[in-house]
Amino acid sequence: MNNSESTLQWVRGLSEYLDFVKDDKSKMFIDFLEQSMYADNPVIDNTNQKGMIEFISILRKFAPNEIFDIFHKYYRLGFDPKALQDAFSRGQVLSKIWLVNELVKIQKNFDMIHVHAGWFGQIRLYLDQMQIKYNKMRVFDIDKTANEVSDKVFNNLLLENYYVKASIADVDNLATLYRTGFEYPITEDKNEKTEADLIINTSAEHFQENWFLKYRNKPQSTDPLFIIQTNNLHSLPEHVNTIHNVEEMIKKYPMSRVEYSGQLELQGYTRYMLIGRI
Repeated sequence: MNNSESTLQWVRGLSEYLDFVKDDKSKMFIDFLEQSMYADNPVIDNTNQKGMIEFISILRKFAPNEIFDIFHKYYRLGFDPKALQDAFSRGQVLSKIWLVNELVKIQKNFDMIHVHAGWFGQIRLYLDQMQIKYNKMRVFDIDKTANEVSDKVFNNLLLENYYVKASIADVDNLATLYRTGFEYPITEDKNEKTEADLIINTSAEHFQENWFLKYRNKPQSTDPLFIIQTNNLHSLPEHVNTIHNVEEMIKKYPMSRVEYSGQLELQGYTRYMLIGRI
């Protein structure tokens, strides 16, 4: 995907997000930005950090929305522009909207949420928009920068009392999963062990299913609800566990109580989702 196509995917994703949160004013500006991408001289260069900061700064004045504050801080702190654009590509945004739209039909109140391979912790925005309640959320990712972005950018206003907190953890090797909970570092010198009643993994194509099977071997007293998403993008080397259909997914992640299973057709690939309990 070239820079122009990458930018369009991000702009379209942001437009979908603003439609989801019902911010018509902000969406109008983003839709104008998308139209300008077809011009000989686009309004914005998605690889230019300074240009992005200036554009988002102007946008915040005319269309105040939490997402623009997040984007502005992300760019101002010097994080990789392409990573944020990937996180808000149209496929990523639509997949998370799909997730929360199905989740609210099943359950809306949770004590502890664990997000495996949680990236920037952006799932919190979608859960909050749908008024899905929780007492705590932990965002696990092996990537240190992703954890930093979650804590400093996406969820920095929710760090008090560790309401939403990122933690470095290897989802592919849940060696610290016990029957009494999952143990992980909450700070550099302190560990925490918690049981979740909602476990989300929207990147299952990056891992063998062993992480899920360990929960079957060490059932939690909370009887957690699992939400798993994967896809059929077989050609990407980092996708080590893609599938071909929903039936294959159900076999890989056996659940005694399937609350939802389905697929979402996106540009160039299909995303699959399974919600249920072990």
